Amino acid sequence: MQGLFNFVADIGAALEWVLPMLCYIGGASFLLGGVYGIYERSAQAAGMVGRPFVPEFMIFVGATLLSFPQFLNMGNQTLGFDTSASLSGGDAPAAVSIDTLTSAITGGPVKVFSAILRMFRFYFMSYGALIVYFAIIRQVGRAKGTNNSSTGLNIIMLVGGFLVMNADVIGPKLLVELNLGSS
Repeated sequence: MQGLFNFVADIGAALEWVLPMLCYIGGASFLLGGVYGIYERSAQAAGMVGRPFVPEFMIFVGATLLSFPQFLNMGNQTLGFDTSASLSGGDAPAAVSIDTLTSAITGGPVKVFSAILRMFRFYFMSYGALIVYFAIIRQVGRAKGTNNSSTGLNIIMLVGGFLVMNADVIGPKLLVELNLGSS
């Protein structure tokens, strides 16, 4: 179990490194692309003239990606979660303790599920934030006309990313709600 946890913790740590890089590069490129799109519109070039508000939307998304932790925190608070996001990493990895798992096993299925999700919390937080990032990028592609994804799908993907970020809160409550265990 310790090896599996270390592997998933390493994946979470890699996502904590890759996601800020994607946000900074993507945010800067969207800001520059938005400014260039406004210039193209004023010069009557053939680029983004037929798509109104795309350059402004690109500037908005660029600013969102450059302040991505604040966007994630606002989304979590809007959905009623108290998890706070940060792109600095800094979270100490949790350790797997045999005593913790043994006490969880004697506590029933909700306690076991809760203990497992608590161990993989940082992975779920990083992966959920990555899903939110991809939902935003897909919506920009839809606005530019480069992909056929629907806005509804992108919104579902965005909300699903926030739900994955908070899997350690949602999972046990869902088990209790489905009468698969007691709290």
